[in-house]
Amino acid sequence: MSKDKKALIFFYVITFILSLVCDIFYIVTKIDVFLALLMWIPAVVGIICGKKFYGEERNLGLKRKIKPVFIILGVLIPVMYLVPSYLIAWKILGDPTIGLNTLAKTLSGADGINGTAFAVIAFIPFVLVSALTAMGEELGWRGFAYPVLEKEFGPVKAVLINGILWALWHFPLIIGGAYQSSVNLAYGLISFVICIMAMTTICCWTRSVSGSVIPAVLLHATHNAVDQIYLQALSTNAKVPYYAGEQGFITILLIAIIALIVGLAWKKHFPTSLRRAL
Repeated sequence: MSKDKKALIFFYVITFILSLVCDIFYIVTKIDVFLALLMWIPAVVGIICGKKFYGEERNLGLKRKIKPVFIILGVLIPVMYLVPSYLIAWKILGDPTIGLNTLAKTLSGADGINGTAFAVIAFIPFVLVSALTAMGEELGWRGFAYPVLEKEFGPVKAVLINGILWALWHFPLIIGGAYQSSVNLAYGLISFVICIMAMTTICCWTRSVSGSVIPAVLLHATHNAVDQIYLQALSTNAKVPYYAGEQGFITILLIAIIALIVGLAWKKHFPTSLRRAL
């Protein structure tokens, strides 16, 4: 068995075992520290695997200089598929939302704040805070695992493996009702996998072509901030999660279109992208 396959088996087995322990403790206790630990398990195991199997060969994509375009795309892409999908969902369902002023009051705890101004000014701070947890996942899934998967199996299989296992990693929380539990369980699991596969394609593309994990961290962080802090909080109709969000069919359609465009563009860079990622 090759060193790369041994490293991948070690990474995924240890990550899933430790994560399941945190999943159980969080589902039972609802103590946030277990959720924070869960989010950083992939990173910690990835760092250990990098040192154990590759010495100084693996930097998890943190040391490479990044072209500004990938930073911009990391922030812009989630806005492109989330905001339109929620706007369409609210229109279809006649959801008036709580309004930006009420959201600003809820998030800031202060009266008289202009909701639009607050949403714009607080956007970057919210994304940076979200990045603290998103980085814990991305350093493992995309920082360590993806380049090894790409080297061993090629880009297409690497994305499929990376995405499926990333989706399955979330299943205990979803089944336990601690994450994305607003829809029918069967529908929720299936739709979540489809959404995650599309998101994985985009994250792995940024990792492979840019050579850095930072764009994937920003994409993941922006996705979480826009979806969970802004758009979910604005919604009032219980049916919105079926239309928009990680299990919403409109969001899934839009992110799938973006993933398809990214995949077609990425195909032209397959011969050189692996060297950048490594």
